[in-house]
Amino acid sequence: MGSLAPILLGEFLAALTRCTPPSGWPIQSKIAVANSGGPDSTCLLFLLAKVVADLETTTQRRPPLPVSVVSLYVDHKLQTASTEMAARASANAASLGVEHHTLGIPWGVAPFPPKPTMGAFEKIAREARYKVIFDAMTHTGTTIVAFGHHADDQVETSLMRLARGSTKIGAAGMRRCRRWGMGSGNSESALGWVGHHGLDRFIVRPLLNFGKDRILATCEANGLDYIDDPTNFQPELTLRNAVRHMINSKRFNDPVRSDEACLTPGSPVFLEKIRDASSFLQSTVSEVDGVEERLRCAIQKLATSAEDIDDQVTLHLKECALPSPTGTLLLSSSKLSDITNHDVRFAMILRIMRYVSFHPWGSLRADGDRRQSGIHRIAKFLWTADPQAAQIKKFTAGGGVLWTPAIFNPSKPLRVGNQCLQLPLRSDDQFCWLASRIPPFFKNPQEGAGSAARLTVELTEQLRTAMNSDMPTEPFEVLYDCRFLLRIDTNKMPEDVKFSLSHDKTISVRIVSFTDYYWPKVVLQRESHPDMVLGAPSKKGTAEMKDSPPWISMQWVRVLDAT
Repeated sequence: MGSLAPILLGEFLAALTRCTPPSGWPIQSKIAVANSGGPDSTCLLFLLAKVVADLETTTQRRPPLPVSVVSLYVDHKLQTASTEMAARASANAASLGVEHHTLGIPWGVAPFPPKPTMGAFEKIAREARYKVIFDAMTHTGTTIVAFGHHADDQVETSLMRLARGSTKIGAAGMRRCRRWGMGSGNSESALGWVGHHGLDRFIVRPLLNFGKDRILATCEANGLDYIDDPTNFQPELTLRNAVRHMINSKRFNDPVRSDEACLTPGSPVFLEKIRDASSFLQSTVSEVDGVEERLRCAIQKLATSAEDIDDQVTLHLKECALPSPTGTLLLSSSKLSDITNHDVRFAMILRIMRYVSFHPWGSLRADGDRRQSGIHRIAKFLWTADPQAAQIKKFTAGGGVLWTPAIFNPSKPLRVGNQCLQLPLRSDDQFCWLASRIPPFFKNPQEGAGSAARLTVELTEQLRTAMNSDMPTEPFEVLYDCRFLLRIDTNKMPEDVKFSLSHDKTISVRIVSFTDYYWPKVVLQRESHPDMVLGAPSKKGTAEMKDSPPWISMQWVRVLDAT
């Protein structure tokens, strides 16, 4: 089959199946498509609609895939072609019988900033687009959105990451399936923030193994109309465009002139690094001809290797992890020593940090900003042959995670702290490392994500408002420290708590932290009286209530999988 052959439905179905979320496709679900009206998303929308339609008529056992498609177009209103592109996206969806929504960005309405200028729009426009898509997914009842990124986009991503110093894992590029995550920022007022709801949403990219040429061939073979976004071909707008321009013009062997008018400020130096990254990637393959094909092949190999590393990390975590308090990970030092591959160690540390951190799940900060120096320091200590002999005390190296020596014995309480370095290991004892949340910062208690202030959450007025409502109120949720989710049902609030809140204006109900692991507990506070605990997690991490039926529930929300 030539490189310009259209994508066959069977090929696409296989690619879509490889994008399956960790818990499988939701039953009777719909999948959203980020539809720009361009060739990539037009091709994706067409193939998804065809797969869904064909599966409806099949007489064979239906695979567990989405049963309907919804098209989402985001109109940024940042370019003159936006109206035409919106019309094309809508028309394409209509021709396929697909539900479609055109979504505007309310620039200047919180949390959206004022409409950006062309000189600084890329990052802001992306965050705004993602926010609008996420909200539209909620409105349309979808938990999965498909993006039209393809193999050539993957090449650009990989080259840019390598040019910025990424590891081979980062150079593998975009994942076929990734969890949306909690977003950026630490509060609902941040544009990129979505909170715990982002842990149940997924982005899939079924076209990652197909090149742009085959996407265009698919559009041509099926008579699909599309509009090319003119800004994608203007290298002076963004670094990605400049990289795309370099690839498309086959200029990897030409010197980059610093005075070229078509380049953004600072891009000549970056493009020189892109050239070096390209040379490195091409040197890893020899079985194909042509720069583009060698780059695609090299990155597909990296992506396959990254998926294998993810699988290895999952297996090693099952072998290394021992029972530990909620929100922590206890790792057997002897089992860790079985892991000799440095890339697997690197990926394992990142996954643990993402699980334990108080930074938003999926954010760069939860990964310790991926600083290699910090991750290498963690790896050096965790994989020291005899930590007790080396006297490695508890330490932190980014991501909001504290690593503490511990001794585990299945028949004894867990011992944690630097004193474990001095204790002899007896029968059934295992030396371990406990990963947990770092203590809050007290120097600037009102500042920063790691401050002590964020561990106290006021609930009083919210509870009083709900109590005074004439109608039954829906339970409300509080994401505590980006780690625990509390659900509070005021309809089941005990009468004594209601009475206290109604008659004593000095009373406060707050979420505060307790234990060395900074778990949440809900307390009623009154001057000159000890705190009354209304709800707190048990050792198993579930809520222990002072009343029945329970009106406060708590659960740990962070996940340990590779998405």
